[in-house]
Amino acid sequence: MDVSDRKIARDRTNIETSDRKIVSRSFTDLDGFKEFFEYQNKEIIQLTPGSLQAEFLSIQIGDLHFTYNQANQGIQFSGDGTKGYICFGILWSEKEKEYYSFRHAVEPHRTIFGFNNREADEIFPHGVTVTQIAIPVRTFDTYADRLKRYDLGDRFRNKNHVNLLPTRMQEIKDYLQQLIWLAVYKPTWLHQPHIEKLVSDDFLPLLISQIPLKRNSQAFLKPSRRSQLIVRAEHNMLANLDKPLTLTQLAKDLESSSSALSYGFQDLFGLSPMRYLKVRRLNAVRQHLKASEPDNCAIATLASQFGFYHPNHFTRDYKTMFGELPSETLQNTAKVNESHDEYHLEIRGHQRIADRCML
Repeated sequence: MDVSDRKIARDRTNIETSDRKIVSRSFTDLDGFKEFFEYQNKEIIQLTPGSLQAEFLSIQIGDLHFTYNQANQGIQFSGDGTKGYICFGILWSEKEKEYYSFRHAVEPHRTIFGFNNREADEIFPHGVTVTQIAIPVRTFDTYADRLKRYDLGDRFRNKNHVNLLPTRMQEIKDYLQQLIWLAVYKPTWLHQPHIEKLVSDDFLPLLISQIPLKRNSQAFLKPSRRSQLIVRAEHNMLANLDKPLTLTQLAKDLESSSSALSYGFQDLFGLSPMRYLKVRRLNAVRQHLKASEPDNCAIATLASQFGFYHPNHFTRDYKTMFGELPSETLQNTAKVNESHDEYHLEIRGHQRIADRCML
């Protein structure tokens, strides 16, 4: 079974028991994903142009949460984590150095990332297929102590990344593939009374034992060479979303060179600095459209507030980015508002699941 190539989620799938839940959803809008799970203090930005297709599958077994997320567009995700949990992220891709966690290049065939779950800072420039495992700190510590892995405390968790041997990573992925297959095709099997202990006793020792006991500099990731420069550049851009800003002026403000900024943004986001600025402005307009009353929103006026002074150019760029016209976003917002109460009744029982991990 090739997890990365298979579309797994369907809106109709929603199976629950008292302590075991399987929830799957399909999304065509990041705002819909955010709304569904009521993310707080988190930001999700679409980086690449085109209609979004995203899949979400959550498998809860006892106090362990396994989530599978797939998106066809580039995503930037940041915000607060959830206290009391440790989160391990694994990417399903054969491509290297196209993904970043805390501005460190993640290698899909050997890097596990996440850990302390106090915050999230992930960049997936070309779409993503990721599985995450959220484990209560107390549960993780219990199993680590049983295996005498006293090295997996705060010092290790604050690193946020560790590289495994590729063969060890594959063992973890093989287990997760089987779990996902069962959730999709034989979900009732996971509801058997003994499964909670079986999964905990099988998977947690497997995960912990695969983390190298002796770690050197190669076990941990190095940050992008220009990561701090790009962080400062992002802050500058966000403070000037409604003002003209050129690459030359940005470089001057940061006492840097245009080439350093260009290389840094291309490495992290797969975009030039000015393209990234336009993407952030388009996302900002979309967020405002989503929050506006259709009868009280002048699209051209709103667009001009974020530096889009030519309505025709803005409309073209917006449709290219999100696959719909700004007016269609407003119309869809009105439809969502009409069914808002029904929608929240549906999700009330599931809204905390995604808070265990990032997208």
